Amino acid sequence: MLIKILGIGVCTLLINIVLKQYKPEFSLLANVCGGLIIFMLVLNEGKLFIEEIANFGNYAGVKTDIISPILKVIGIGYITEFTSDLAEDCGNKSISNKVVLGGKVAICISAFPIIKNLTTAILSII
Repeated sequence: MLIKILGIGVCTLLINIVLKQYKPEFSLLANVCGGLIIFMLVLNEGKLFIEEIANFGNYAGVKTDIISPILKVIGIGYITEFTSDLAEDCGNKSISNKVVLGGKVAICISAFPIIKNLTTAILSII
C-alpha cells in the first residue's frame, strides 16, 4: 500500500509541475484529486486497523463503549488534518483554521464518554 501511495504522490507532483507551466488553473485540481485518491487508499487500509483494534479490545476484555470513542477521535483527527491541509493548499488559511476549530470541538464531544468513564472509575476508587 505504501508503494501505491508514494507512486500516486509522485505522479501528482509531476502532473502539478507540468500543469503549473501550461494550465495553472488545473494544478490545484490535480492536487485535490491526487490527495483524494491517497485519502481513499488510506481509508481502505484503515478498516483493517479498526478491525484489529476491536479484536484486541475484545481479547483484552476492554468494553466497546471505550474503544468506539477512541477510534472516533482518531478518525476525526485525521479527517480534520486532511481537510485543513486541503483548504490551506487552496489558499484559504482562514477556512483551514475554522476546520481545525471544528475538529477540536468534535473531538471534545466525541471524547466525552471516555472522560465520563474515567471520572466514574476514579470516583469508585475513592
